[in-house]
Amino acid sequence: MKALGGMSLATLIPFHDLIARQGDSKFEKNSLYEKTLEIAQQLVDESPADDILLRPRMGTGGGFKDLFLWDTAFIILWAKYHPDIFPINNTLDNFYRLQDEDGFIGRHYLQSGQSYFPKNHPSSFAPPLLSWAELEYFKMTQNKQRLSKVYSNLKAHHHFNTHQFKMDDNLFIGDPLGSGMDNLPRWPKGWRGGQGGLELQANSFPNQVEAEHVKKYCKNYKLRWNQQGRYIDMSAQMAFNALCLKEIAQIVGQTADIPIYEEQHRQIKEAINEKCWSEKSNFYFDLGFDKQVPRFHIGAYWTLIAGVVPEERLKPFISHLKDPKKFYRKVPVPTLAADEKGYSRKGDYWKGSVWAPTNYMVFHGLRKVGEEELAKHLAEKYYQAVTYIFNQTGTLWENYMPDKLKQGSRSQPDFCGWTGLASVAIFREFLMD
Repeated sequence: MKALGGMSLATLIPFHDLIARQGDSKFEKNSLYEKTLEIAQQLVDESPADDILLRPRMGTGGGFKDLFLWDTAFIILWAKYHPDIFPINNTLDNFYRLQDEDGFIGRHYLQSGQSYFPKNHPSSFAPPLLSWAELEYFKMTQNKQRLSKVYSNLKAHHHFNTHQFKMDDNLFIGDPLGSGMDNLPRWPKGWRGGQGGLELQANSFPNQVEAEHVKKYCKNYKLRWNQQGRYIDMSAQMAFNALCLKEIAQIVGQTADIPIYEEQHRQIKEAINEKCWSEKSNFYFDLGFDKQVPRFHIGAYWTLIAGVVPEERLKPFISHLKDPKKFYRKVPVPTLAADEKGYSRKGDYWKGSVWAPTNYMVFHGLRKVGEEELAKHLAEKYYQAVTYIFNQTGTLWENYMPDKLKQGSRSQPDFCGWTGLASVAIFREFLMD
């Protein structure tokens, strides 16, 4: 493979050849794609429907039984190719059934329909990706009636998030759990709690949650890092959501809303570029106490798909994805740069693991800004790793190690689930010519 962006990258075995060389695997009779569909079908919840949840509904993956917003959005982004065998409508519609009148949709619901976190705490603020999921689902089905029906729910959710979590500087607050990247350090180096922030209280949790679990959450000082900072990923996600809603509004004839979304996008874009860009580091950072938190994490790359990166900043910003000291590892793309303190070569969940949803976001962001060759290169390298590990273990995993061809140190098997993005969506959208 030729050099990309002036930087020589490792020579790859074409993924078709790689798969062929593994033909003696005991899992030879099952392709990665077929196994994904098989696992996902086994995880469908087919228990009787009730007044709270529609069933059947797709499972999150692994041993998780509850409803998770951003997991579900990414699941739809690959399941959209198989609406005939997966209950996509029910899976999405459950969130609208549980939506509050003010537009709130929680990041995590128990099967009873109770929100795991209170709506006024940033732990409940999930990446707002339902609009993306609905838009991509529509592109497969052309079901304009459905898109028109859910538009009011998506618009209300965006409105709630804007009024609840946007600050005066047009950036958004969040917390590690709310961002979905649970144990990724977000606060300034050396911060040890205190100094403001909304605390979780034991009485804010549903009664069904185990007391010790609640106690652990409420004592965790890291969950008090929420009002002191601004999150680059959640700010960019809200800008991206505005773009998705703008496109949906155009499709369903709600054209009066389009200027509103355009103005919201403009405001967030300006704030991100004014407050979060570091000219010295050529990177977008979170803020803490109104100062940049110089930590390289994958959340910054939401700015690509959100369309907020100026042309002159693209090449230096993207260069970190080609740097072996940062994000270009044996298995790309780790959630935390390799030269960051706390980076784990074994992954340790969001401290360096490689995840299908964030990779999918990065690849599509690169495509959006014209970096198609790099997007395909990274997608191929990642797909090779997932395929190899599947042939060793017979399943797909929640996440993967960045520096070894192994599942992550904290990773559940049968994660289809959003790892189906690797074997279905990434395969179809980046590797099939």
